[in-house]
Amino acid sequence: MTLAVLLCGGALSEGRARVVAAASAAPSGFTVQPRIADPACNGGRGLELPAHLGQIPVVASAVLSDGSTLIAISSGGDPNRKSVALHSVTPTCTPNLAFGQAGVATLGPAQPAPKAPSTTGWLGGLQIDAVAPAIGGGALLAGGYGDHWVVGEITPQGQPDRSFGTDGWSLLPFREEAESVVQEPSGEIVIGASKGSGCCVTNSMAALSPAGHLDTAFGAGGREAIPTGEDSGVAPPVLEPNGDILASVGYGNMGCWGMSLEMLTSTGQPVPMFQQRLGRFWETLRLDAFEGDVYTDGSGFTVIGTGQKPCYGFKPSRSATGLIARFSADGQQIGETIKFPSSMDGAVQAFPDGNDTLIVESPYANRTELTIEALRPDGSLDTGFARDGVAQIRTPWRGANAALETMVSISQAGPHTILFVAQDGGNQIQVLRLNV
Repeated sequence: MTLAVLLCGGALSEGRARVVAAASAAPSGFTVQPRIADPACNGGRGLELPAHLGQIPVVASAVLSDGSTLIAISSGGDPNRKSVALHSVTPTCTPNLAFGQAGVATLGPAQPAPKAPSTTGWLGGLQIDAVAPAIGGGALLAGGYGDHWVVGEITPQGQPDRSFGTDGWSLLPFREEAESVVQEPSGEIVIGASKGSGCCVTNSMAALSPAGHLDTAFGAGGREAIPTGEDSGVAPPVLEPNGDILASVGYGNMGCWGMSLEMLTSTGQPVPMFQQRLGRFWETLRLDAFEGDVYTDGSGFTVIGTGQKPCYGFKPSRSATGLIARFSADGQQIGETIKFPSSMDGAVQAFPDGNDTLIVESPYANRTELTIEALRPDGSLDTGFARDGVAQIRTPWRGANAALETMVSISQAGPHTILFVAQDGGNQIQVLRLNV
């Protein structure tokens, strides 16, 4: 999870008081309603970046410790592509001239990629699926290289950090690709990944030392299995203050979606009785479909999303409802489950700010239209945000394939600011900041 949004818990902020009701279209192409585009981002106009995305482009982004945005562009469809293009954007939404060449760096592992067996069906080129801030500046990159997990670290200037792994890259002995990464305050790097597809997926987590070496004391020989499910994927790990690691796995097919959680200790061992305690929560709900997210709240974690009793068909069921539930780090529910009006959507992201929660939703398989809602602790809308607690964001692209091709990455960009990065499979990247 790369978005953490700061809202004003209860009181109406000065920024919210200045909200204008009319929609605004930025040169980046986003349409925002009401007008809450951040004026610090190119006067509120956003930014369009030319980008050669290649075949089956993969775009990942994150906001780094200095406030700059790093966007990684790689090609998942080119087995011969051995490098990734990195774009750095300043907090004011201009190319970061201190990074690479005029804000762009192209780099990859010096070592040759392992030769993937022809029977795997996986591609051998470099693909970056996740970006995360690195302690002390710079960034971590995680993905696949030659059908193996790979993690790299770059400096704030866009150069490989030669003290990490082998000349800045760590190629791990695990098949397929890493899809999430986060660095703990201790410097330990936690990675999440899925292997396989359809019915036959396995999910796991591993850890690297700050220098990029596999921590063989983590889990069982350096890797620990986490919950699985059909067509599942591993979200970025959530770090608890006590050092525990919350793993979140989204899964499902044909509208029968769900979310599984596992809490690991800092050494990669499952927290005793966590699954049993959390299982009682899901058993009480008796849902056939659930789309949601999870975040840490300082003393445990919060689950938020939308569930319904029948699996999702072509539209939400009348039983669809939003849910907020809070838990201690050992999986014990704290208080009652809070419900709020919400239709079943295809993607839900949720993030805290004091007593409030911001949720970002989009229709099933359609990231061209996003809704942002600010919720109070009782599930009601915080009407001090946007227009009566709701904002609408539309990406620039329309047409028959726009919904399937548009990818959106959302990150924290500072207090009261969130960042949207979007691409549609063409040769453009759109960047927009919202002042929330």
